[in-house]
Amino acid sequence: MEATPGSLLASQWRRQLERQERWTRGLRSHLYRRVNLWAQARVLDVGCGDGAIAAEMATRCRGRVTGIDRGVALLAEARKRGLSVVRGDAQRLPFADDTFDLVVCHMMLLWVEEPGLAVLEMARVTAPGGTVIAMAEPDHGGRIDYPEDLTIGAITSQALWREGAHPRIGRRVKEMFVNAGLAVEVGVLNSMWSDEELRREFDGEWELLEATAQDLVAEGELEALKRRDLRALDEGIRVVFTPVFWAIGRKAV
Repeated sequence: MEATPGSLLASQWRRQLERQERWTRGLRSHLYRRVNLWAQARVLDVGCGDGAIAAEMATRCRGRVTGIDRGVALLAEARKRGLSVVRGDAQRLPFADDTFDLVVCHMMLLWVEEPGLAVLEMARVTAPGGTVIAMAEPDHGGRIDYPEDLTIGAITSQALWREGAHPRIGRRVKEMFVNAGLAVEVGVLNSMWSDEELRREFDGEWELLEATAQDLVAEGELEALKRRDLRALDEGIRVVFTPVFWAIGRKAV
């Protein structure tokens, strides 16, 4: 993860990373199969954060997985997992051209100042015939909340903009891969949380929102929205859907 919201404590951010990794577990397994992860000899995880996904890939491929991130504390956690990691910037990867067979990122382009440049760099360090994957990039501009008086999506997007993120990055992924010269296939994670999952994620979602958006609304508004959110959940009518895009890009031989 190349950047973190400045308003979050380190412990809050780690919990958020854990939740994101849980949300996309099934999608990642699907993408690993699509690119035959087991056969990849040289794999790079860009914006690896604490190394959870890099460690997962290391158990599923025969080759070597390297992680890169700017976060010193997160890289220390990744090293505890026995990973080979490097400190560096996704927009200026410190690797030679054509170094890796597979280069991946997970919810990283959301946080990069120039995500198109990061994709260009990922393509540059990928060997001819290799693959670049953006495993999950959300698009909060397409978020659906029901009941419709729950304006949580709009507040979340505003908070992300202020933190330096790109809340509509998902819809831009295809263009960035094309601009990097990759033959791209794009899809959207189209699952929606069940009532059980909504309840499980409730506290974590609101911890994040309260930490980043309290001053973006009138006093008491977030508290009222939280009560309304919980009431809709108790009534069994709550719907939340945020499209999460993935992309597989093949580099020409």
